Amino acid sequence: MKQYLWLLSACVLMSACGKNNTDTTTPAASATTSPPAASQTVYRVYTEQSYPPFIMHSSAEQISGFEYDLLNEIAKRQNFQVKFTPYIWDGLFDTLNNGKADIVSSGITITEERKQKMSFSDPYFETETVLLLGKETQNIKKFADIRGKQISVKQGTFQDNLVQQYGGEPMYGDSSWLTVKNTIAKYSAATVGDFGVLSYFAKKYPDEGLKVVKDPSSVKEELGFVVRKDNTELQSKLNQGLQQMKADGTYQKLYQKWFGE
Repeated sequence: MKQYLWLLSACVLMSACGKNNTDTTTPAASATTSPPAASQTVYRVYTEQSYPPFIMHSSAEQISGFEYDLLNEIAKRQNFQVKFTPYIWDGLFDTLNNGKADIVSSGITITEERKQKMSFSDPYFETETVLLLGKETQNIKKFADIRGKQISVKQGTFQDNLVQQYGGEPMYGDSSWLTVKNTIAKYSAATVGDFGVLSYFAKKYPDEGLKVVKDPSSVKEELGFVVRKDNTELQSKLNQGLQQMKADGTYQKLYQKWFGE
């Protein structure tokens, strides 16, 4: 679901420790909590904090992004606190099952398969999967053109399944930035990922000659916050907060802030 190129790369490399979900795999960054209030429940939010503009950090103490703003606003309205902890994508969902996290976020697509294992809030964003091409591979026009090519993608994502469906050879990165870096470095022919994220990188680094390509067959995807299976109490709080924000225009203001549409 990265303001400065090399700083962010260093942060991610520190955190990339594989699938072992012990405490030592958590990136070396401070958790961030909404302002304290007496007698409020604190929900632990685990997130890959390198998914701009949904959630990101310019340093250990400065977290920002669309999802960060949404969850803090929901917390204020529903009388709870949120404590953010950075984590690598690989193993992020396991933090729900092993009791570390109450909420997981990072531009997570709502799918029927995932619904069998976890519960989602109502959708908070609609997006689609796109290709990000480097200078040497802009002859790729659609998903079908990736067959037999190395394609950079995050493992276990909706986009990972899509790459395999079209016969691409997945090259995995532990964060969205690392998948893009593979394409910039010409290790991969393209990156497959979310439109909002990949458009951000293409605009952020214009000298790299990156190009975003939409496939005509790409379907719209809905993103949601994840909670443990059947945690209806927390799911309801998230949904009520979203509904309140949409009703009074706060959601649209935050959308404008991060996406300018």
